[in-house]
Amino acid sequence: MSTPVPRILLPTFLAAALVPGSSASAPDLASPEGVGVSAVRLERAGAILKKAIDDGIAGSAVGLVARDGKVVFHQAYGEMEPGVPMTRDAIARMASIGKTITAVAVLILYEEGRLRLSDPVSRFIPEFSEVRVAGPGPQADAAALVAPARSVTIHDLLTHQAGLAPDGEALDRLWESAQTVDEFARRIAAIPLRFQPGVRFEYGPSYEALAAVVERASGLSFSDFLQQRILSPLHMVDTHFFVPEKKRDRLAGVYKKDSSGQLSLFRRRGQEEVPTKFTSGGGGLRGTVRDYYRFAQMLLNEGEHGVRLLSPKTVQLMTTDHMPVSGAGGDYGWGLGVSVRLKVLDGIGSVGSYGWNGGTGTLYLVDPLERLVVVVFVPSQPRTPGIWGQSDVRNDFVTAVYQAIVTSHQPPGGATR
Repeated sequence: MSTPVPRILLPTFLAAALVPGSSASAPDLASPEGVGVSAVRLERAGAILKKAIDDGIAGSAVGLVARDGKVVFHQAYGEMEPGVPMTRDAIARMASIGKTITAVAVLILYEEGRLRLSDPVSRFIPEFSEVRVAGPGPQADAAALVAPARSVTIHDLLTHQAGLAPDGEALDRLWESAQTVDEFARRIAAIPLRFQPGVRFEYGPSYEALAAVVERASGLSFSDFLQQRILSPLHMVDTHFFVPEKKRDRLAGVYKKDSSGQLSLFRRRGQEEVPTKFTSGGGGLRGTVRDYYRFAQMLLNEGEHGVRLLSPKTVQLMTTDHMPVSGAGGDYGWGLGVSVRLKVLDGIGSVGSYGWNGGTGTLYLVDPLERLVVVVFVPSQPRTPGIWGQSDVRNDFVTAVYQAIVTSHQPPGGATR
């Protein structure tokens, strides 16, 4: 049962004042002007998040902005739950921005020669050698199933071109019953593909199968591989699949809106699921904005942030447009675990910027041209009305960050597409 939020929340200016280190003058924040950003104009970014809370669109938010490797904004707003101010080190469910971390895991193995992007998935998950594609008739009719024109590849999984069913009763049952990502990958191969491999982009459960590929190719559990090869090297100390008991007071509550538009809690602060062995490659990680910034800064630095995880050429491969994103009107393509911006005619930004968002209110953006990283978490139940769509708080926050740049790294008259 959800817990209603009092109609009068803790005033946002007071909430910020009660958060240790949340002041704009916090010692770990660099001067915005020192990296070509207006401090006055940057206040608009914070105002976007504060207004969302004041207007009852969101219950809490944390945003971070860095340019030229220097953090110039890191603020928390609202409440983790009624009466408990949000903090900058709050832990939230990352959801689908965890896919980029999974993609980096795959690319580490690619660099080491343990797999090729052109490899059939069946090299690691033998059950994929038996996949069938749904024909024009009912999927339940075995006669309507046809053999794939070619094997499903690692690249197909990375680019959501594998044809794996994104929904349906069979997939729902699999989500409910699979105990590990390896079991999930083996059993999803029995669900007919929606289309021939490589035909089109369709967002779905590919990254669960990729987590299983990482396990088979590395000989480690997916969790251990991430910990040893990505999280620990980058000092992402608060990123976990399940938040440890000693940190659960920092696990932010998840807000939702009910049918009447009233904001309420979907999950209370510290409410964590019972830990299992299912370590989702598509969206199971929890972590802080600061942790994710360290990962995003590594990508901006072309594979290095204190330690090198990837070659610059691999990051370039990762952040190149591989496939148009369905429903994006040609504005965005899909790389390997990231959405890539192809033109800026629909709004402020830079061609070549990349990132992704998560269904629980998370978003990150990396802009190589402007040397910019933006991370924002607005902990929310997936598909909460008023948080997604045209009034998306996260996109408004990104716009406010861009308008605060007063010294652009793009030459005058630079290309927009």
